[in-house]
Amino acid sequence: MKLTTTILIIDDDSDLRKLLRKSLASSHRVIHEADTAEEGLRLALDISPDVLLLDIGLPGLDGFSLCHAMDEEPTLWNMKTVIISGHDAAADIGLANQFYIEAYVVKPFSPRRVVELVERLEPRRHEMLVVPAEQHD
Repeated sequence: MKLTTTILIIDDDSDLRKLLRKSLASSHRVIHEADTAEEGLRLALDISPDVLLLDIGLPGLDGFSLCHAMDEEPTLWNMKTVIISGHDAAADIGLANQFYIEAYVVKPFSPRRVVELVERLEPRRHEMLVVPAEQHD
């Protein structure tokens, strides 16, 4: 039974990563960060995150190229992806849809909205319901 959610944030903006890290901080979440797509891919393969928060406007390899590379890795197929981008062009949103992205968040955004999204995407924890014996008269 998995008790934690592993989150990977890939964004070249250190202030945004810090904001997301602080907003998502929780006892049941382990948060990792990368500032390039290449570093993010290496880290993703190492930790197999449950949720990926990804900027598409990365230096070098962009976020969509990273999505393509991650689609080639079976260990990452169950990962839920949220794109966080300053681009709200229909073409970018359409491309994100081709990669089965769970959400596309346009900057600027409310950190609370991202937290709500992550909560919806987190793996459900198994909680056993204990039903006490009934007393018969």
